[in-house]
Amino acid sequence: MIKQLTVVLFCHQNQWFAFEASWVKGQGSCSFYDPKALLLPFNQFLTQSTAKDKAQQTTHWLRLAAQSTDAKPWLLGIASEAELIELPAEQIHTLPPHLLARRTFPALQAVAWYQQRLVSIIDARVLQGLAHPWLASVTPDVSQAE
Repeated sequence: MIKQLTVVLFCHQNQWFAFEASWVKGQGSCSFYDPKALLLPFNQFLTQSTAKDKAQQTTHWLRLAAQSTDAKPWLLGIASEAELIELPAEQIHTLPPHLLARRTFPALQAVAWYQQRLVSIIDARVLQGLAHPWLASVTPDVSQAE
């Protein structure tokens, strides 16, 4: 039986979110990232934010594991540096069926308690599915080709 789950924890607008660590393949500052990769701010997945809101809240990025080899590269923009933590299994609670059916953010799969804070655990595969329409609408800029 699993005693703890390793997750990548980050804060967005005073709320805590986490991905299972095996789905996060890198992180960094927005000052340094591959310009060929599309940067999708996390708040874009939650609300209808303005471009100004996105720019103010994205200072770091996470690179999630690709689900396929032909997937377009993209980075998840977050407001601050993420940290790697261990969540005790007894502190993780899957959402009950009635909450799963009514959630407005489909990537939300479970919640956990960590240091007296509620953490929303996100399924990276679902988030990547939510990113697909944005990725499909982006065409490569041939002027940037090497």
